[in-house]
Amino acid sequence: MTAKKPLTVLAAVLKAHGAYCGCTGACGKEHTGRKCMAGITGKPIRLTAAPYPPHATDGQNAAAPVSELRPWCGPCWKRALESERERVADRRRRELEEGQISLFDVVQGATA
Repeated sequence: MTAKKPLTVLAAVLKAHGAYCGCTGACGKEHTGRKCMAGITGKPIRLTAAPYPPHATDGQNAAAPVSELRPWCGPCWKRALESERERVADRRRRELEEGQISLFDVVQGATA
């Protein structure tokens, strides 16, 4: 009797969600039918398992539980990850600016 091989993480994600890109617009591109057509059109495409939506850091993405993972094509994953990182960087920049203003008790728009 041979033991059944356990599924890889990618195989488990593909089995649960299908063998096509699961992006529904997180990449910033408007997909036909609200779904990326990569993998559906019949042309083979490489997919990866990654969280949906993506997290800003590689550590957060690597630590995401399997339940958060979806199949992604390379172009959608790259655009979605860049978009999330830009969003987080913008939020941090605004928080830093607000913190610095209150640190020096400067009134915006006032001239010396």
